[in-house]
Amino acid sequence: MTRTLEQRRCEAIARGVVTAYARDQVRKALYEAILSGLDFGRCSMPAGEDREWIRGAIGQPLEDTTEVALATLKSAVRRALEQAPDGLLDRLERDHELAAVGIE
Repeated sequence: MTRTLEQRRCEAIARGVVTAYARDQVRKALYEAILSGLDFGRCSMPAGEDREWIRGAIGQPLEDTTEVALATLKSAVRRALEQAPDGLLDRLERDHELAAVGIE
């Protein structure tokens, strides 16, 4: 499938949401969701070795889920940008270019 210039522009801008910072924030949020889902009450907090085991056991699934979440987010942002009003992509690209050279 041949992508239009507009679609390529949207893809390039959407890639900006997948940063190391974003990856770290998503990973932390998912980890908190897991801990919350395991519902550790004050009296049932697992011992240190149990917490270590939990971290090890969910490590790879957490990484995999983080990547899927970011890919889904990037795709959703790209699709949204494809519906952007006239001029928005130009302004976003200009802002990104200026930020890349340290001008905000």
